[in-house]
Amino acid sequence: MWKDGIMHKLYFNPRTRHLAVRLLLICAFVLLLGACGSKPAADAADPAIYKAYPDLQGRPVTLTEVKRVVDGDTFETSAGEKVRLIGVNTPETVKPGSPIQPYGKQASAFTKGRLTGKSVYLFADTGDKDKYGRLLRYVFIQGESVMFNETLVREGYANTMTIQPNVMFQDLFLDAEKEARKAKRGLWGDPAQAKESGTKKK
Repeated sequence: MWKDGIMHKLYFNPRTRHLAVRLLLICAFVLLLGACGSKPAADAADPAIYKAYPDLQGRPVTLTEVKRVVDGDTFETSAGEKVRLIGVNTPETVKPGSPIQPYGKQASAFTKGRLTGKSVYLFADTGDKDKYGRLLRYVFIQGESVMFNETLVREGYANTMTIQPNVMFQDLFLDAEKEARKAKRGLWGDPAQAKESGTKKK
């Protein structure tokens, strides 16, 4: 107990009180560092996510905050990491040497409106990063059970882009794209853009 312990004796001894205070501050600091540096375990995401996407059960997941959206399919976290959404490709708006593609601004604005400042769950597939060092992830806004990658495709802001080995939800994205095409949502409402776009495989 406190009254019988070493800390009690140190604190109430005028000669050693400063030492007790320092030890307490150090312990508090260590505990704070542990809390700040911890990451959610594989079962830390909202249960509704696993119900909607059973294949994610047991996969490592992290919770982070979106600091800045780069374009429709890429953003930066509060920790300074860049994240590229798996399986989707929005029209280019910031690619060096490339013009802004049709519907690119709309896709970028949609992602900014939905993700900026939000807490999001990040799930990995088989491959962790792309050749640019960006994290490759399936993204869920905290409190929502629909994958944001899927939303981009289903609402017509992106087409599917399949790159091995991250193909866990390839069929889901293809079905979402077919639905968007049929309904002429977003970029599929422009015949010229619809002809240029389409499923990409690498």
